[in-house]
Amino acid sequence: MAEVIQQPKAKSSSDAVTTGHRAHLFGISAALVTPFGADGSIDLKRAGAHATRVFGMGADGITLFGTTGEGASIGLAERTAMLGGILAVGIPAEKITACVVACAMEQALQQARDCISLGVKRLLLSAPFYFKGVSDEALFAWFAQFIDTLDRPDVQIILYHIPQVTGVGLSVPLIRRLKDRFEKEVFGVKDSSGDWSNVQELLKSDDLAILIGDERLLARAAALGGAGAISGMANLVPARLSHIIRTGEADAGLTTLVDEVVSHPVTPLVKAMVGAQNRESGWNRVRTPLSPADAALASALAGPLSAA
Repeated sequence: MAEVIQQPKAKSSSDAVTTGHRAHLFGISAALVTPFGADGSIDLKRAGAHATRVFGMGADGITLFGTTGEGASIGLAERTAMLGGILAVGIPAEKITACVVACAMEQALQQARDCISLGVKRLLLSAPFYFKGVSDEALFAWFAQFIDTLDRPDVQIILYHIPQVTGVGLSVPLIRRLKDRFEKEVFGVKDSSGDWSNVQELLKSDDLAILIGDERLLARAAALGGAGAISGMANLVPARLSHIIRTGEADAGLTTLVDEVVSHPVTPLVKAMVGAQNRESGWNRVRTPLSPADAALASALAGPLSAA
């Protein structure tokens, strides 16, 4: 992802993005899909090649072990091996965000420490998701325990709001309280809810990097100070997404494509589209409980992207 850049307010109506203020410019980080071999293990060689490819296509960074990367299905040793493989092909650690997804505090901390030991200091931190209906006060206690115990003020934490997956949302007041309490550690929020009203509320906080998970909201967010996106579609079209966040210009074709993708199980379909776009077999492999996407659908959706 891009280095943190202080952005001034737009100076005139001729500027591409004329409203809002960006506390940060994060850019476009590809929520990297995780390739698996025929035996079910992570294909480290292909993972490194794909990471290199998305940078060549215009991504500012990559995010590992997120929802699109099936991070909840990847164990500790595998995470370390994959991260090491990505670093080995020359991807700088500062361009990598690693998702921490665990309910047990011990596991969440271990995931974080393993990444930090390899030089990755930007973490996408999910809520503990097993128990539902928990209060903001209880969630604050969990996040506070994580940050206090980790005790790394040099680490940048992005709070991950994806309630349709976790069943546990992060309210705007909770996020504000965490930022106020952990000013140095809490860097931003990734909002993958698809709820524009929630994004608007978050964008009022100039001291947080507000990152968008739903690509269809990216142009509107950019105009109000959105800092970028951690995006599954950036596996396929990072340059188009980068153009949106830097100019605030909508991309109707991309919106239509995302409408189609999200009408199916997203992670398997994006993976299969990566294979179709690059004419590589094996990208349809997913870990249970996910099921492979329809190959014909993936090819039909990815076909125009190859020529774009």
